[in-house]
Amino acid sequence: MNATVRDHPAMSGLAVAVIATEHRATGLRERVLRTGHRLVEVEDAQLIVTDDATPISDKPILLLGSHDSGSANWLHDECTTEQFDAALRAIAVGLTVRSNAGRLFDALAEHDPPALLTPREFEVLDAISAGHGNKAIARDLGISLHTVKFHIESLFRKLGVRTRAEAVARGFDRRRETIEL
Repeated sequence: MNATVRDHPAMSGLAVAVIATEHRATGLRERVLRTGHRLVEVEDAQLIVTDDATPISDKPILLLGSHDSGSANWLHDECTTEQFDAALRAIAVGLTVRSNAGRLFDALAEHDPPALLTPREFEVLDAISAGHGNKAIARDLGISLHTVKFHIESLFRKLGVRTRAEAVARGFDRRRETIEL
């Protein structure tokens, strides 16, 4: 069988269902596909993209619209593909997304948005904040010393720091479960 990487479930992104008015559904589906995610039926979805603020499922929902609904997980229609993808990924792991609409989209054009930390990076950060050295972190997390160093380098880069103390201080600010997009 001739399968592509995109056909492989683990390599094809999130499973996303689109529930929208007829005139909006096509555009939302195209957006999901542009970000590399898969379109699926609601029962198979990890999350739902919709244009209606009415709760339609017990699955996580991203609401896309031109007017702020006042609810969590709402993004303005004019968000970039990168912002749309980041919102989908954040919601899929249980985070809440809030949009400041135009003001923040203008600011993002001038500055790079902060990178999201992975759950493993948070575990490494917790160990650093507890004063553990690299070997202890590797032993506690059941990973290699090389992998610990990789995670620490990634943390430093994402947090824009050079020392462990700076990483702990800056990482503390990232503990919020709400991501401002």
